[in-house]
Amino acid sequence: MEYRLQRSSRKTLAVCVSEGEIIVKAPNRMSIAHIEQFLADKALWIAKKVSEYNAKTAALAPVTNGTSALYHGMLLPIVPTTTAKACINGNVLYLPVKYDTQEKRDRAIANLYKKLAQSELADRLYKISASTRLSYSGFALTNARTQWGNCDGKCSIRLNWRLVMLDDEIVTYVIVHELCHTAFHDHSSQFWALVGRIMPNYKAVKKRLKSFSVLTTMYR
Repeated sequence: MEYRLQRSSRKTLAVCVSEGEIIVKAPNRMSIAHIEQFLADKALWIAKKVSEYNAKTAALAPVTNGTSALYHGMLLPIVPTTTAKACINGNVLYLPVKYDTQEKRDRAIANLYKKLAQSELADRLYKISASTRLSYSGFALTNARTQWGNCDGKCSIRLNWRLVMLDDEIVTYVIVHELCHTAFHDHSSQFWALVGRIMPNYKAVKKRLKSFSVLTTMYR
């Protein structure tokens, strides 16, 4: 199997699958024979993780290949337009023809989503905070590659602007998760109990959110 080898002064051997790529982390002097035997032993686990990634990306292929966009959990066709700026009208995302490269198209979509996210996510956070009586000290958007949101020690919450691509239930879960961190700055049993009291079906939603992890790598 193909893999990327990362050597360092570490003492143990580890493998992970990141965005479909097999990455092996090994000690500096460990032999290739030992590494490849380790991979052979882990072959079933690796195949499962690669298969899971491929299934996720296949389901979102219209988005990742640039033919459609995702907004509020709905697939929108991307239609060329002569207007000056990208916009969403009805169930269509209109993209100016002047954006003649994929890089320019991605940047235009990102700018549109960020503008929408600034108001939509701020409003959603405010309303959920009011209903749960969990207060936060500030709000900002984030462009994180691996996180949908975070809450710092001062109870300031940052939400990934790509959340506007996802449906309301998932957005609610992410916001509830971060607001609960204003009470518990960890993932203790008390934290999860609070999440569960506010959103009893959070486990199912959390699992569904994982199927959209590829989206955090888009529009960069």
